[in-house]
Amino acid sequence: MSEKTDYIYTDKKGDPLYRQTRTQNGKEKKFRSSKFVNNKWVSGLKGVDRVLYNLPSVIKAVEKAQKIYFVEGEKDVKTLKEKGLVATTIAGRRKRSITTRPNRHFVKY
Repeated sequence: MSEKTDYIYTDKKGDPLYRQTRTQNGKEKKFRSSKFVNNKWVSGLKGVDRVLYNLPSVIKAVEKAQKIYFVEGEKDVKTLKEKGLVATTIAGRRKRSITTRPNRHFVKY
């Protein structure tokens, strides 16, 4: 039986930008990306600004000087959220260094 989970990446207001769709059939996992354009999902991420997952919560945590956990994937963010913690990740297989594509939402000190 195949299991499907969508992880929605949003802007700071919570509006959808893109999603990572994870499907798992037994031990085999696959990920698919799509962007939200004109109120519908379109395959691929070309032309989309990449943001941190759980961005609205991350911004609020920064404003309150709270600890933010940077974890391996969206599933881990969900697990920590269930424990009352703020966490984030980035989309993509084999996470590449964030410093290669910095953006206004993440600054390395």
